Amino acid sequence: MQDVHGAGTGVVLRTQTSPVQARTMLTQEPPIYVVAPGRVFRTDEYDATHSPMFHQVEGLAVDEGITMGHLKGTLDHFASRMFGDGVTTRFRPSYFPFTEPSAEVDLLCFVCRGTGSGDAGGTCRTCRGEGWIEWGGCGVVNPRVLVACGVDPERYTGFAFGMGIDRTLMFRHGLEDLRTLFEGDVRFTTAFGTEL
Repeated sequence: MQDVHGAGTGVVLRTQTSPVQARTMLTQEPPIYVVAPGRVFRTDEYDATHSPMFHQVEGLAVDEGITMGHLKGTLDHFASRMFGDGVTTRFRPSYFPFTEPSAEVDLLCFVCRGTGSGDAGGTCRTCRGEGWIEWGGCGVVNPRVLVACGVDPERYTGFAFGMGIDRTLMFRHGLEDLRTLFEGDVRFTTAFGTEL
C-alpha cells in the first residue's frame, strides 16, 4: 500500500474477517463455535451486487464429528430464518486455501426468481441473467489449519463460512441494487426506521 506521496506504508486494509477464526483456534480449546462480523475492503467493482467496502460475517465450528452435512444444514437453516421458508440454496465446488472441500453458496435470485429475466424482457440486473446470486464461501476446515492452530485433526473437524452482511440485507428486503444502502438517500433510510 502506498501513501499519498507514493511511499510504502506496509498497511493494508482488512480484506476478510477470517483471521478471527485462526486467533480463536489459537486461544481456545474445542469445542469452538464462533460468529465474527466486521468491515472489509476489497478491489471489487461498485455495482448492483458488489462494493469495495462492505460488512462480512464469518462462522466457525470445530468439534468432534463435524461434517459438510452440518455446514449445509447450518447454512440452509440460516437462509430459511433470514429469507423465509422454502428459500433455495446451492453449493458450487470452489477453492479456498483454508478449507477442503470448499464451496460457494448461492441463493435463488429474489428479483427474477431464477428466470434470469428482468423488466421489459431484458436481463435481470441483480443476478445478471444467471438466476442465482452468490451469498458467500464455505467449506470444511483444512486439517493443516487445525494442526497449525494446535488442534488435533484426528479428534476434531470443523466448518467455516463467510458472507456479506450488506448483500444479506439486500436479499432480505428485496433490494435490487446494493448501492442503495450506501447512497444516503433519506427517503430510503427512513423506510428502515432511521431518522436524522
